[in-house]
Amino acid sequence: MNQNYNFKSLQYSEDNKEQETNPDDIKVFETGQTKTIDFVQKDGTRQSFSYGHFMTAWMGIKDDERFIKIFFATHLITIKGYCLDPIYDHFINQYLKILRVSDERYLDQVKEHEPFIVEINIVWKKEDK
Repeated sequence: MNQNYNFKSLQYSEDNKEQETNPDDIKVFETGQTKTIDFVQKDGTRQSFSYGHFMTAWMGIKDDERFIKIFFATHLITIKGYCLDPIYDHFINQYLKILRVSDERYLDQVKEHEPFIVEINIVWKKEDK
């Protein structure tokens, strides 16, 4: 007596073997009318800041790596990546809603001159006593 079992987990794994990431799916930022900006880490951790607490920002290059430093009233945020000019422009116009870190292994799938974020570092500026 033979009986075949059709488990959904087996079917799911068969259907989703080696799916390739579509370069159009790699979206490191979203824009739109907003009062806050949301930073999303690679592990899904999110932290949001109000543009009302924004103080200053600058963009530069150190050791051939592009970065943006953003000072809020209580935090310093450092963004590292490639082709960050559009992100900086949207940010200073307070039109940037979401910034997302992407895995560097997908960098070769990004279109040339498209922004790509490899790291967002958020540090609380605690008061010294």
